[in-house]
Order: sequence, then C-alpha cells, then structure tokens
Amino acid sequence: MNIAQFIKKTKEPGFTLVEVLVVVAILSTISALTLSFVVTGFKATRFEAEQAEAIAQARNAMSIMKKEIRGANSSEQGSYALDTIEEQEFVFYADIDADDLYEKVRYYLDDLDLIKEVTEPGALNDYSGAPASTTMAQFVNNQEENIFTFYNSNYNIASTTNEVRLININLKINVTPETAPKDVYVESDVTLRNLKSNL
Repeated sequence: MNIAQFIKKTKEPGFTLVEVLVVVAILSTISALTLSFVVTGFKATRFEAEQAEAIAQARNAMSIMKKEIRGANSSEQGSYALDTIEEQEFVFYADIDADDLYEKVRYYLDDLDLIKEVTEPGALNDYSGAPASTTMAQFVNNQEENIFTFYNSNYNIASTTNEVRLININLKINVTPETAPKDVYVESDVTLRNLKSNL
C-alpha cells in the first residue's frame, strides 16, 4: 500500500471512537431524562388514583359511622349506650343490623387503618363472644389529631359518657404524607338520637 492509497482509505466515511462515545453519552442522557419524566408522571397519576380511592373509602365509612352512632342505645343488659369515649376509640351499643338486638360496636385507629369491631350480645347478652372486625378506611393519618371529639349539650367538651350529646368525627386522609403533604379531611358531626337534650 502506497501513501496515496493510505490517504484515500483514511478519507472513507465513518465514525471515530470519540464520536461514537459522544453520541452514546448524549443518547443516554436523553433517555434518562425521558425515563425520569415518565416515572414522575406515573407516580403522580398513581398517587392521585390511590388518594381518590382512599377519600371515597373514608366518605363511605363516615356515612356508615354516622348512621350507626346516631342510633346508639342501651345494651341488651341495660348498660348505658356509650361505653368508651377516647380521641381515637369509641365504643357504643346500637342495633346496626336491624335485628332488634343491640350489638357492641367499637371504632378505633390501628396504625393507618380505621377498624370497626362488632360483638353480638350472645345467648347470655353478655357480649363475651369474639368480635368481627372490618377495615372501614385506610391511610387515616390521625396519629396526632382526634378522630372523635365529644361534646355535651352546651357544646363544651364532654368528660364522661353520660354527658355526650354530639360527636365530631374527623378523618385525615393522605396516601403518601411524606412526599405529598396535602391532607384531605373528611369530617362530620353526629347527634345521638336517643340521648338528645338541648341540641
């Protein structure tokens, strides 16, 4: 091979190693940016769907709770209608399944789940049987806030069960509070139908 042939051969079209590496680096950067954008969009869409589902679940739970709490009444043994009044736990008696028997109903927060426990009166009306549990709502972030606030007939905070005439229920819903800090509150007041006085 003479010099003329060598010069002609080196002028043939093609890419150098440096050019190939630059193109690969540019394409990799574009791909990474595109993938990041797609993943962010997917996460946002998933969050919105999960948040909407959690809010709908909380609203449905609120509707059920209001109906059941409104009908609180004496137990089958004549115990007072309200058993326990705490910030995140409420126990009462009500005929929630329209069978003319008053079940013992307990609502409480277990981590991020709002749980309902129902205990049937049983043959001896002593509520000694095992309760049936249902998860009413998820992603309930009320660890630092009341779910239940109890008021007397003067709209002051009630300190004992026999003072309670109105109950405020407040569920704070957020699927991912650490990354999307917009909380949604599902809130309502319930008057105890069978214990009314001055309300």
